[in-house]
Amino acid sequence: MKIRMGFVSNSSSSSFMIANLSKEKKTLVDFVEENPQLLDLFLERYDWYDRTKFTQQAMLDSAAKENISFGPKERRCCTFGDEQGTLIGQVYDYVLRDGGVSENFEWFCVSCRGGDWNGGED
Repeated sequence: MKIRMGFVSNSSSSSFMIANLSKEKKTLVDFVEENPQLLDLFLERYDWYDRTKFTQQAMLDSAAKENISFGPKERRCCTFGDEQGTLIGQVYDYVLRDGGVSENFEWFCVSCRGGDWNGGED
């Protein structure tokens, strides 16, 4: 038997605000490429998942199918969840909840944080 230890929600998906901090158009594939540590974090926290299925290349392929793009300095609300049946939905539903910033992106869980986010602006 496997016991899930970590964040568990009654909801099968979560909404996240993702901001493109750059002056160039970016895609979800760019987000995945820039943040491989998110997959590592998922596999560290949820070590019972099949590591041969959860690879960086599989994440990139899953992101490409989502076809999400971000205009320069644009922020978008994106929903990820297990029920999507996608690898990226399964991984990001859990690890994006912590929020974060990388070179070109900032993200947070909409349902986990109030409206105090400034979208990368000071």
